[in-house]
Amino acid sequence: MAKYKFKNLRWTRPIDVMDRDAFAVKVEAVAGHADDWAAYFGPSDRTDQQVAENGDKLGRRAAEALFYVMRKSGRYYRE
Repeated sequence: MAKYKFKNLRWTRPIDVMDRDAFAVKVEAVAGHADDWAAYFGPSDRTDQQVAENGDKLGRRAAEALFYVMRKSGRYYRE
C-alpha cells in the first residue's frame, strides 16, 4: 500500500488534491485571562506557541468537541 503524501493545507488548492494526499493540522486551546478560552489551528510544522498566537480561530462547536476539559471548566468560549 502506498504511503500518504502530506501536503500543506494552506498552500494546496482544492483542484490539486489527489488520492492518498493527507493534511495534518495542530490545534491549541488557550485559557484567557477573563474567565474565557479559545482554540486555534494551524499547520503541523508550526510550534505550539506559533499556532496559539497566530493560528486561525476554531468555531465554538468544533473546539468544544475537541477540548472536553475546557468545555467543562466553567469558562465561556470567546467567539
